[in-house]
Order: sequence, then C-alpha cells, then structure tokens
Amino acid sequence: MESITLHYSENSIIAKRTIEYILSLGVFETASESDRLTYSGIGRLKAGQERLIAEGKMQKPKMTVGFTPDDRKMFDSGIPLETVFERLPEQFAV
Repeated sequence: MESITLHYSENSIIAKRTIEYILSLGVFETASESDRLTYSGIGRLKAGQERLIAEGKMQKPKMTVGFTPDDRKMFDSGIPLETVFERLPEQFAV
C-alpha cells in the first residue's frame, strides 16, 4: 500500500471539505493510530529488532560509508559534528 501525507491549515475550509470529499469516495483511507509512528512505537520496533539480532535471525545494521572506526569513536566521544565533517575526505563533503 502506498501512502501520502497531506499538510494543510485547519482554518482552510476548502482544503478540509476537499479532503473529506476524497475520503468519502472510499478509494483512500486514513491511517489508524497504530500506523502512525510515535516514540513508543519506534521503541517497540527497536526492541523487536534487538530481539531478532539476539536470536541470530538478523545482523545489526552497519554503517558502510562515511565514518571510519576512528571517526566513529571521535563522534561517539562528543566532538562537535562540524569537526567530524571537517575531518572527512572531500569526496564525502556535503
């Protein structure tokens, strides 16, 4: 299923009525609360991922581009992000 997110002003009666009309056609449906990501939902997904990693059914995602192990240690130790980007090769510059 594909999804679209609409941002509109709730003060706009035309936008509100247009969306209500489109939803009334039955072609589209609104996301349920369970479909929306919240911090608690992300926490549950992360816990599920950690369980799969512990069971050996999944490997922990690895960063493949951009940071060397030394850069990662530097980043984890709290050095400002600007310093990290200054030390990256120019091919990785943003």
